[in-house]
Amino acid sequence: MDIKIAWKYVVDGNEELDLHRVLYAYVHPDTEEILYIGKADRCSVKERLQGRHKEDIFDYFKSEFDLDSMGLLVGELWLPEGNRYSSELLSDIESLLIYELEPPANLQAISSRISRPGMVVFCRGDWPDDCDEFRDHA
Repeated sequence: MDIKIAWKYVVDGNEELDLHRVLYAYVHPDTEEILYIGKADRCSVKERLQGRHKEDIFDYFKSEFDLDSMGLLVGELWLPEGNRYSSELLSDIESLLIYELEPPANLQAISSRISRPGMVVFCRGDWPDDCDEFRDHA
């Protein structure tokens, strides 16, 4: 299954912050290194950007990278015709990207993950990494 993700940089007030069933990523403002990848499934991106867990991530960014702010990308999934969205699919895509890119603030899915053989993820739009195609091998 080929899945395209259309990534877009967003700022406060962008309508993409109200989306759910999407991925999001924190990006270093100078190097464009992807620092963290997350998902907003049953809640909006805006809701996912709040809470104690995110405070810990922001503390990590400050201590490790001396960052007070970073870029934010939101990635919308474009599924092939006839394929349906599921929470499991979003989780599998998130874990594939984390496994392949190893963002420093992501601890899960680095050493092991559940695979979805045959899945190919293409990152498009504002995607900052040189690698933009990810194949899930069993």
